[in-house]
Amino acid sequence: MSQRIRKAWEVSTTWSREDNEWDWIWAETASKARYAFKLIIGDCYDDIEFSDIHVRRAKHHDLVLPAEHRLVAELSDEERDIILHAFAADHKREPGYRDHYCTSPSDSRLHRLAWELGLFSGPHGQETGYGDVKGWCGVFYYLTDLGKHVALSMMPTYGSVS
Repeated sequence: MSQRIRKAWEVSTTWSREDNEWDWIWAETASKARYAFKLIIGDCYDDIEFSDIHVRRAKHHDLVLPAEHRLVAELSDEERDIILHAFAADHKREPGYRDHYCTSPSDSRLHRLAWELGLFSGPHGQETGYGDVKGWCGVFYYLTDLGKHVALSMMPTYGSVS
């Protein structure tokens, strides 16, 4: 298996469809996309019915996921979590919108991921102390192209990364 496709679906409600307002969701089928959308908007519209939700295929939002990279076998569960967190794979937004991890300058896990495996570059920031970025303390490590590829390869086709 060389790659996997995460299918995207455009979803809309009867009332927002008239304004041509569509959102999109990744799901295996149109029915699962409809259900996921109902769960998302159900808090605001608790009386929404499945018949109020319209779904259509959105191939232009499909996500192509590569087969698992060979380096994944060398990673601990903790290292995998760090990579997926840096890649924002654990968020509802499109994976890859973020590419960094903030930690202590002496974090041995990131030293291994950066210097031994080449999945991150860094540390960036004040290596002798903690950085001064508002709201953060520590140094930043940025995923390399290889690190981004490994992160994509670890993502499940559907469902949660946790």
